[in-house]
Amino acid sequence: MVRVGIIGASGYGGGELIRLLKAHPGVELVGFSSRKHEGKPLSAAWPQLWDEGRFGTLEEVLEQAEVIFLALPNGLAMELAPKALEEGKRVIDLSGDFRLPPEVYESWYGIPHKSPELYREAVYGLPELHRGELGGARLVANPGCYVTATTLALAPLAAEGALRGAFAVGLSGVSGAGREGEGTFFAEVNENLKPYKVGGVHRHIPEMERNLGRLLAQGRPVRTHGPIGEVRLSFVPHLVPMTRGILVTVEAVVEGNWDQKALDELYRDFYAQEPFVRITDALPETKGTYASNRVDVKPLYEARTGRVMVFAALDNLVKGMAGQAVQNLNLMLGLPEETALPKEGLWP
Repeated sequence: MVRVGIIGASGYGGGELIRLLKAHPGVELVGFSSRKHEGKPLSAAWPQLWDEGRFGTLEEVLEQAEVIFLALPNGLAMELAPKALEEGKRVIDLSGDFRLPPEVYESWYGIPHKSPELYREAVYGLPELHRGELGGARLVANPGCYVTATTLALAPLAAEGALRGAFAVGLSGVSGAGREGEGTFFAEVNENLKPYKVGGVHRHIPEMERNLGRLLAQGRPVRTHGPIGEVRLSFVPHLVPMTRGILVTVEAVVEGNWDQKALDELYRDFYAQEPFVRITDALPETKGTYASNRVDVKPLYEARTGRVMVFAALDNLVKGMAGQAVQNLNLMLGLPEETALPKEGLWP
């Protein structure tokens, strides 16, 4: 049994991690911390979870655990990760702190990077592309929901060398915005649909472009710190009045001659061995992946215009966050990749 702990366990990602890890047969959840709920029972933040434990201190979690999940706002993991690594811990970071080169991170996140030397060690935690790097990793940068959905929607085209750019529209449930913030109040999101951070300013854009650029330059599998080709992507996110779920609709700019048969063959071959990616006949929908670690993907050739479109749906709190982190944990520890991760969604 590997001892694991969660720092930042009162946010949505932390709560979902607790739910998944409590059912994991290969790990022992030895501690979870929250500055807001320190000393309080777990039910103070998560009444749906049955556990007699209490939120501990950051120091207690660091002392007891062998693997640390950092489920913290951007800017905090870069301060805690060095200490954890120095003490011999392995770290899975759910924030954006180690996903991008420090200079790129600073320009898009507006935060000075305090541990730039660790970026070169961090492995990018998208298992479908980086599985081979994760086994020996000490520090994993766990990607988020929009990036995971968009990257997996376009990865086969990029690896084929056909992708030149894309226009992506993303729709997210409110939990994707985190547990705090006036923009997510019920009165503002109920019966409302709104775009946000448009015009090429969303900070996940460079991460998507780098993921696809790696595939364009390296094929598959890719290396986190390997060469990167150029892919330009426009991204328009929307906030949807539902609790959880991500749906992306992407129009791909491609080279070559394509039709529906060729697209289906490319995507089914590319994801044939992937336990959590399903190529669907019908168009994906968020309810189909609710509470699962699965991504549903559908490529579509629009014969009337000759356009290539791809649709992808996932649960932003599972495959888009905590489930992906557990998937990375399994690969880091040499455990079966699917351990403790649901493939089936909940309906209704």
